[in-house]
Amino acid sequence: MFVCEWHIDIPFGRQAEALEILKAWNLAKFAHTEFRRVRSHRLQVGHLGVSPSHIVDAYIFESLADFEAALQSLSHPLLKQYSDAIAPLIVPGSQHWRVLRVVEEQR
Repeated sequence: MFVCEWHIDIPFGRQAEALEILKAWNLAKFAHTEFRRVRSHRLQVGHLGVSPSHIVDAYIFESLADFEAALQSLSHPLLKQYSDAIAPLIVPGSQHWRVLRVVEEQR
């Protein structure tokens, strides 16, 4: 299992706007792309020790193949409106993916 986190920073004061776009984009991704393979999803923002301008869009996939299929499906035409909407809010150079392999899961 893999935790795949998309990290972005946004300008001060734009968190609510960015979260609104990301929530709508995720609904569209889960409905129309291979992101339907996601086992679990979390949208997180900085709170203590991390700037509130830092957003993490975290997905749990069973395999790297599922993650790669999801990334490849992002070219779906219905998603362009969301990537166009969020692009001006991303601080240049801040976006990156972090992928962690789960070695133990506890409940």
